[in-house]
Formats: sequence, C-alpha cells, structure tokens
Amino acid sequence: MFNVQFNRRDFMKVGGISAALSSVGLTDANAANLPTGEKSVVWLWLGGGATHIETFDPKPSAPVGVRSTNGAIMTKGDFLLGGNFLKLASRGDKISVVRSFAHRNASHRTGTHWVMTGHNSTDNTPQSMQQEPSYGSIMSSMYGANHPLSGMPTYVKINGISFDGPAWLGGQYKPYEASGEGVENLKTRVENNRFLQRRDLIGGLDKLKIENDLEIWPDLRKQSFGLILGKASEAFDLKKEPEVNRKMYGGGLGEQMLLARRLVENGTKFVTIHYGGWDMHSNIAKSLDGRMPQLDHALSTFIDDLEEKGMSKNVLLVVTGEFGRTYRVNKNGGRDHWPQLSPLMFSGGDFDMGRAIGESTSKVESPKSDPFGPKDVTATLFSHFGIDPQTQKIDFAGRPRYFVESDAKVIL
Repeated sequence: MFNVQFNRRDFMKVGGISAALSSVGLTDANAANLPTGEKSVVWLWLGGGATHIETFDPKPSAPVGVRSTNGAIMTKGDFLLGGNFLKLASRGDKISVVRSFAHRNASHRTGTHWVMTGHNSTDNTPQSMQQEPSYGSIMSSMYGANHPLSGMPTYVKINGISFDGPAWLGGQYKPYEASGEGVENLKTRVENNRFLQRRDLIGGLDKLKIENDLEIWPDLRKQSFGLILGKASEAFDLKKEPEVNRKMYGGGLGEQMLLARRLVENGTKFVTIHYGGWDMHSNIAKSLDGRMPQLDHALSTFIDDLEEKGMSKNVLLVVTGEFGRTYRVNKNGGRDHWPQLSPLMFSGGDFDMGRAIGESTSKVESPKSDPFGPKDVTATLFSHFGIDPQTQKIDFAGRPRYFVESDAKVIL
C-alpha cells in the first residue's frame, strides 16, 4: 500500500518561520477512522529497574531480608504500598497496581526494549538497533504526528528513554523533544498579520496535486499554519501556568509532570518522562529515601490535578521500568536485577481503579496468579485509546504488521 513519509527534521519555511509539518502515513489505520475524544497517556519510566517490592508489593509477612526494607502502608484502596508512599496511599482508590507483571530479560538494554515496545530483543550489544516501535511512536503513526486542530505534537518526550523511537514505522514518528530547538521552532518569529499576508502569496500552491493524485499538501499546510498561529508553543512554557500550580507541583519530577499535564491538556497523545536512579545494588533503604519522596509527591499531585480538571477519564498514567529487583536483599543491603516480577502502576483512564491486580508468590519471586507481560500492556494501551487491536501498519518491506498479539490481555 502506498505510504508517504516525511522526515521528522523536515520543516516548511515561510518568511523565516520554521514549523514542523505533520507526517502523513497512508496505511491501514489513520486518524480519520479512530475514535474521537482526547485520550492520552503519560508514561513515567523508573529507569534503572525500580524495586517492585518497596513500591507496589511490600509483602510485610515475608521474612526479613525479603519483605520491604521501608515497611508498608495501607492505602485508601485497601491494599498495601511501600512505606515511602505516604501521600500516594491516600489516593489508593485512584490507582491500580499490578503484582504479577513479568518478563524474562534481566538486561537494562533489552529489558527496556521489551517494556517500551511490547517485544523482546535478543541483541544486547551496545550498538543494537531498536527492532520494534515504541508505544508513543505507534500512537503518532495512528493519529498523525501533530494534532489536527492545535498543531500539538502527538508524541513528546520530556527526557530520553532508550528505545523510545519508531523503528520500522519511520523517522517521522520520532518523539518531539520538549526542550531546546524543538520548542523554539514552535514559536512565531514574525507578526501574525505579516505571516497571513505571506500565506496568501503561496496559497496557490495548495491547488497542486502530488504524485498519485493525492491532495495531501493542503492538509499539511493547514496543519503547519495552525501550529504557528496557534498556542502550541505556550503549552511547553511553564511560565504560562499559574504560580500556585507551579508551587503545588514543585521542581524536579513534579515540574516534569506539570509539563506533561499541560501537553495532554492541549492535545498531545503520548508523553514519556524518565525518572532514573533505581539501579540499587547496595543500601537500598537509604537510596529509596532519596528517590521515593519526590516520586510520591509528583504522582499524588498529578492524580489530584487531573481529577480537579476533569481529565482523569481521558488520561492514563502508566508507571513502570525495565524490570524489578531480587526478592532477597544481597550482602550489600541492595537488590539485584529481577525481571520475573516488575513494577507496574496505572491511574486514570476509563477503567476501574483502587485495586491490586494479580498476586505474587509468598517471597515475591514470581507471579502466583494472573500473570501479565509487556504484550498485555500493549493491549491495555490500545483499549484505552479505543483502537481496534487488529489494526496493522505496513513496514518498510511492504508487509502488514500487527501491534497487539492475538493472546494479549487487557490488564485493567
């Protein structure tokens, strides 16, 4: 099937203005056939391999050296979280934790590939290429690289995660970077009335037809003008947010979560955030004291903010990482790599919250019931967006490719 592709770095230049053009993929799925509504995902990545025990499955009845080193706290949803989640516990009715999420790859590199794409990769060399597209790139290919009205990029990364790119979908579906030159290109550099006059001068080009008699140029031009003249760049500017909200979120991860809220509020479909520092091979209790409070505050504030703004049903928050950590504390007081169980939390979307899904064994070694894997995360994301799991895209070789495996289950 014919597929028109534009490089992500291609820009239309009019009167010195650079505006990122929408990418158009003519495949078996396109935005016109997708459900209306403003569903989106904020994907928070706990890079380094966050412990599943001290976060979402503390197992207080397990022996010392197995159970959570930071204790446990009961949530409003009547299930336990790690003891550092002092704020999130009171939002337990608004989250769901998965205690049986696992895969089989203990490598930071290829474990990340599996969880970020839903597919395993056996190539663990430093130069290994991404073999399958990330979830954000998949959604960008489904909806188009920019929102048709606001011009907002469909897929934005606030900071980088390995294997967050498009692979065989093509470079036009790379994530848009939330800082630097990318945002500068969203800003109008000429007065609007002068720009509109220049638009009239080139209006005749819109009547041209390109190869195969496809009249896609008018749509591209309309989208780029909307991006320039609209308020897309303002969504990235936290100074536009009321000061009381900026103080509520705070700095660091809180500031990044606030930016994510602004982006999805303005039409972005998929936002990724990397909050690293979880490779805790020694003194895990002390290390957690340094990472957990900021995570606890940012998650709680974000959940409250979405609820207050009436956005909870539309925005699905996903918290995960490349794998969990060993069920026994090692001789250095830390935990090592353990993909047989991994952390996974959801909040929002049109799903039932306030529950622990699945169960681990008594010593938190592996799933005891309801095992889930990365392919089931794929199915859950498609369910959230209301996209047919049988949807397929055409790869570079002209072959149709499915994203959701036939035996994948929706977790929520």
